[in-house]
Amino acid sequence: MAARKVTAKKTPTKKTPVKTSTARKTPAKSAAAKKTPAKSAAAKKAPAKGAAAKKAPVRPYLRREDLGAPADAFFAQQPPERREHLEALRALVKKAAPGARESMKWGMPYFELKGGFCALYTSTTYAALSIMAPPEKLDDPEGKLEGTGKTMRHLKVRSAADIDEASILRWVKAAVAHHS
Repeated sequence: MAARKVTAKKTPTKKTPVKTSTARKTPAKSAAAKKTPAKSAAAKKAPAKGAAAKKAPVRPYLRREDLGAPADAFFAQQPPERREHLEALRALVKKAAPGARESMKWGMPYFELKGGFCALYTSTTYAALSIMAPPEKLDDPEGKLEGTGKTMRHLKVRSAADIDEASILRWVKAAVAHHS
């Protein structure tokens, strides 16, 4: 077999335009500064090639249809056993923060005054109250609140016995105070 001669295909190179500027007065450089060579064009970082250069297509932000809507529809669609617990939690939140606005955000009833302080949500086995305050502001000697985050704890209600009115009122008021 005869060996083929491989030739490199030359690609046109881009020439960058040279900026011309007015002459400036610069202070005299020291002897050491004069000896250091300036960075060459090759030493500058080259733009990414291949997959790194391709950008992902921008996905349009899809606004939830229920954003800002009244929360009554959320409660109406819940199973009866969880609806009872959610309604009890809702009444306690309204009692602790009577001026709070209730609306749908992130698919759940969200309560806010100057800032959001709590939300209600459900799972297949419980109803829950998310309290948006650091754990050190929430007095919980019995350990009823769950979660490990720095800014939020959750009360999971699996039965009517899990609803401790005094504790819930205290926690919601602490969250309101934290956001005021």
